[in-house]
Amino acid sequence: MKKLLSLIIVSPLFLIAQVTFNGNFESGNISTVTTTDSVTYRVTSKEDIGGRWFYFKVAGIQNRHIKIIFTNSDVTRPMYSYDNEEYFRFNATESPQSNFLQKTFEEDSVYIAYYTPYNWSYLQERLSEWEKSKYVIIDTLGYSPRDFPMQMMTLTDHAIPNDDKHQVWIHSRTHPGETPSSFHFDGIMQQLLEDDEVIDFYRQNIVFYLVPFNNPEGVYFGRSRTNFSYVDQEREWNKTPAETAGEVQILKEKLKEICDNKPVDVFLNLHSQAAPYCTFWIHTPGSTSDYFYRREYQFSNLNTSDNPYFQQSDYRESDLRDYFPEGWLWNTYGDKVMALTYETPYDKYSNGEWVTNDNLYEIGFRTVYAIGEYLELNHPKHFILDNNNAALEGVWDTLDAGLKFYSDNFLINNSGSGKVLFNSDELTAGIYDVYGWWPTSQANSYQTEINISSGFNSSTIEKTQKTNGGQWNFLSEISVAESGKINIAVKANSTGIVVADAFRIVFREPIVSVEDNLTPLEFTLHQNYPNPFNPLTTIMFSLRNAQDISLQVFNSLGQLVATVAEGFYSSGPHRVSFNAARHGNLSSGIYYYRLSTEKTSQTKGMLLVK
Repeated sequence: MKKLLSLIIVSPLFLIAQVTFNGNFESGNISTVTTTDSVTYRVTSKEDIGGRWFYFKVAGIQNRHIKIIFTNSDVTRPMYSYDNEEYFRFNATESPQSNFLQKTFEEDSVYIAYYTPYNWSYLQERLSEWEKSKYVIIDTLGYSPRDFPMQMMTLTDHAIPNDDKHQVWIHSRTHPGETPSSFHFDGIMQQLLEDDEVIDFYRQNIVFYLVPFNNPEGVYFGRSRTNFSYVDQEREWNKTPAETAGEVQILKEKLKEICDNKPVDVFLNLHSQAAPYCTFWIHTPGSTSDYFYRREYQFSNLNTSDNPYFQQSDYRESDLRDYFPEGWLWNTYGDKVMALTYETPYDKYSNGEWVTNDNLYEIGFRTVYAIGEYLELNHPKHFILDNNNAALEGVWDTLDAGLKFYSDNFLINNSGSGKVLFNSDELTAGIYDVYGWWPTSQANSYQTEINISSGFNSSTIEKTQKTNGGQWNFLSEISVAESGKINIAVKANSTGIVVADAFRIVFREPIVSVEDNLTPLEFTLHQNYPNPFNPLTTIMFSLRNAQDISLQVFNSLGQLVATVAEGFYSSGPHRVSFNAARHGNLSSGIYYYRLSTEKTSQTKGMLLVK
């Protein structure tokens, strides 16, 4: 690897009444500081296209109350850290309005940033960790004008030839100040390296080309939206090689080399935005095609499904421009590459929850599964039954109109009689969660009957198909004893148009045999009631002996939502309440509650419906 030149970041240091402001470090950004009373300081960041990004250190402030006004940013509740590693968001009292903060700091120095930094050196640490995996190969595609390596990871199961694999390209940090996009990218990497059967199946069937920093110089030198030479690399993709910024030309050449052999199936351009919501920038059909427009919506809907931080109403549309990477891909490869910009916010999501590194990671986890579902990759523990393989009874019409159906088409019945039968392959024993997907219309049935069965286990669910279209709707759990199939029947009725589109079946946990199951000897965990619930439900359990327990609630991604009960409990029955309204703006969907003792645990599902 070509040696990276030794670089010096030159940034002013301001000494005002023994209080110092300094941005002379990696990704640091500060331009001027003024004060009239040594209490209130006006801070201006260095601008390229705007001055959003700031990152600096303030010293000499222990037990001093100071106020900072940001003169050329748009920050809401910025971040601070005493050790430059663990960052916290200023609270509402400390930052009651945009571009302002006030606080009495407990230590002598503090780092303040627009959002938690994710700088060049930290990326090198992460790359060193990721490269330990047998699935990751790191290449240097070329060098920026100041000798920063343009690094790309190829992540796949390298023991399997790539010839028949899907291809996915994901890149981030074109605009260096958009650090949430790096935590989103990091979450994708964490999930892709999980020791998990489904993820392993994805690695066997997809080659991921992953570029963590499109703009390493801009990141290193603390730019907001440009590289070191003040070029916005996002708008360079329609220029001649001689006119194109060096970093972009390197990426274009690599992407062309890959796509000329076989176009990538999915191209994701990760960004962050000041608006308080996630978004996909979906390209209008007039600037692309009706088919491409629909596929963009299908991919977007798969990402927002099961995602409490991203709603379908967050999408934005725009005409496709030649100077963006998506425009270059469209002009070069047409609808063969489904290309989208994915924006994450800095402060709040549309559900009102504050952005954190952890929930950005969660968004990354969901991105991986959305890619697998979009590519229609079916593993026995996470698979989709589409209507193309279903058996029909009666007269069903095939449609491909609208933006909220799965894959190529869906089936409808308006006659009031008939059914569609979906049958899985043979499955291993276990408990599976079943979800349904359908497009919506006010003409649809408000009482669609769906029967789910496996062996002697069966349940019938009634759902309105007037609402909740273009997403996975939890229907029921089903136990598969020993081995067997899951059968799903959608029955036509006279309450409107009945839709049969797709079902997702996800393995949740194994069935523990009576001989091996110690739970009845330790405790009994009852089904919550009411179920479904909104927002309050009751969970009952009974302990055989007095002991330490923990009762926790998890979301569908396995992330901890709440600890409902914990500590030493007496023998006998106990009743606790779970109020979803007290734990953030939780979205509708399936949640799990788990009762654990020292010896064993048991998990049950419950459904929040808003």
